Amino acid sequence: MFLKKLDEQLTIALEQEGFEKPTPIQKKTIGKMKSGRDCLFIAPEQSGKTTAIVITVIQQLKEALDDVPRALIVVEDRAKAEAMKEQFDLLAEHTDLRVFAVFQGEHILKQRDRVYAGCDVLIGPAKFLNELYSNSGMNLNSLRMYIIDDGQSVFKHEITSQIDRLTTSTPESQRIVFTTEMNVRIQDYVEYYMIAPEIVEIEAEDSEEENQPE
Repeated sequence: MFLKKLDEQLTIALEQEGFEKPTPIQKKTIGKMKSGRDCLFIAPEQSGKTTAIVITVIQQLKEALDDVPRALIVVEDRAKAEAMKEQFDLLAEHTDLRVFAVFQGEHILKQRDRVYAGCDVLIGPAKFLNELYSNSGMNLNSLRMYIIDDGQSVFKHEITSQIDRLTTSTPESQRIVFTTEMNVRIQDYVEYYMIAPEIVEIEAEDSEEENQPE
């Protein structure tokens, strides 16, 4: 079994996709994210961070509910958004969760209409999520999880203000950051926006033998 206390249908999906055992970062983070506390996780590339996010969001939300997002996931760019959406499609196969990736390149009104038709998980770059929120009044009142993946890439000078703007637009919710390293911008974000976060760091040597695709 991949991990105890995971939903049965999620466990089946993990087994079908060849996930036999969790990586060190997954062992140490999935349970902590389920607690509802703010969290900061630092781990090397290819250690299974993104998979930990997908598993936990599916476990926490379980099924479709209402029409508005309950998990908002900020990624670096369109490629990251599409890759994460693909992983959700695989591991949430036995659920009715509605997962959407939004990004520059397709008309914002078309993407807005898909989200408005019913969405549980919304993934995208900070700049486009802000445009979606500002131009169409995206409803975030039911948000439970606000997650930033690959913080070392997301927190760049030109988009840090976008992250700040999006964070202040979201209601009180669990905030989670995954990153490969700490830097000044991430430290500032943690101090300003997160409440007594749980901090976990995995060293490169701890994950060398159990790497998984991000």
